[in-house]
Amino acid sequence: MTKPTIFISHITEEAEIANRLKEFVERKFLRTVDVFASSHEQSIRLGDEWFKAIKDSISKCELMIVVCSEISVARPWINFESGAGWVRGIPVIPLCHSGLAPGRLPVPLSSLQAGMLNEQSDLQKLFGRIASVARIDSPLADDEQFFAQVKAFEADVHANSLLKDSTFIANLLHRQVDLLKYCVFASTKDYEFFNGFDLSSAKLEDFEFTFNDVHRLFNMVLLSLSPTQKVFHVVQSTVQRIAETIRFILSNRHVEIAPDLEEMLNEFLYAMPLVDNWYDSVAMLDRQPEGENKIREVMVKMIQEEPLPATRKPSNLINAFIDYYNGLLFYKAWLVEYRRTIGRLTGNVI
Repeated sequence: MTKPTIFISHITEEAEIANRLKEFVERKFLRTVDVFASSHEQSIRLGDEWFKAIKDSISKCELMIVVCSEISVARPWINFESGAGWVRGIPVIPLCHSGLAPGRLPVPLSSLQAGMLNEQSDLQKLFGRIASVARIDSPLADDEQFFAQVKAFEADVHANSLLKDSTFIANLLHRQVDLLKYCVFASTKDYEFFNGFDLSSAKLEDFEFTFNDVHRLFNMVLLSLSPTQKVFHVVQSTVQRIAETIRFILSNRHVEIAPDLEEMLNEFLYAMPLVDNWYDSVAMLDRQPEGENKIREVMVKMIQEEPLPATRKPSNLINAFIDYYNGLLFYKAWLVEYRRTIGRLTGNVI
């Protein structure tokens, strides 16, 4: 009597868990079914034609299991194989893992009754379908070793996703974060400070400044990417761009974000009023032509001579510069902690 064939559809990156599932099913069903997984050495032997072996197995299988994750469901091959099974009218059963739940399966897989690979109750239901195909009694889906293997595999997937996506986030924000770092220095140091200055090696955690130093916010930016802008303009535009990038990251459900990094990104968004508090007032002071802006000159002198710690005063323009100073303190602390967090997640000291 020919044994029924069970086909496991999976991507190469998830071959390990597909092979464990194949061995689990065959062991529990006492070899009364053949389980085909293209990555397993027993399914495709040396010398076999790979595509033909898959095609033949799909054409004769009586049930198909689709191993589903956020990564695999985006691959055309998974949809191609599951579509072939659906057209044949055989049971096609998605099994989700590594953070993907059945309710988040994309069309057309979402139209199929799915289960979780790490849930014994769902595996028991799968065994019931296999048993009906094989016309035998269903064994119990109780195997601590298999579920431990699934758990370990999911932990590895999670760790790899965090590494990959943390690197992706770091690359997205890299130029903007470096520009904001430059702005902290440029807001508080004169032009001579930047002779031989190396932004990549400069450490914000060792950098100290006071309110009296922030009068340099009216200096022209020395970087080639903003040669005609003043420092305070670049601070405002850079903060806005970082916020836009962070919103994109947080809204992308395919990006795995470590909890502490996610908290930091949200913290940056919550601090957006720090810019709103000072920008309009400072920009208004800067609108007069060079050489004719007496108000700005007075304000620069007030900043330089303000007793420390600077205190807010009723209806006084100096309050906008106090807000600017407080914003710089926040961005300095945020940048230091952000770089430490990214460095820990990616294994790179940045």
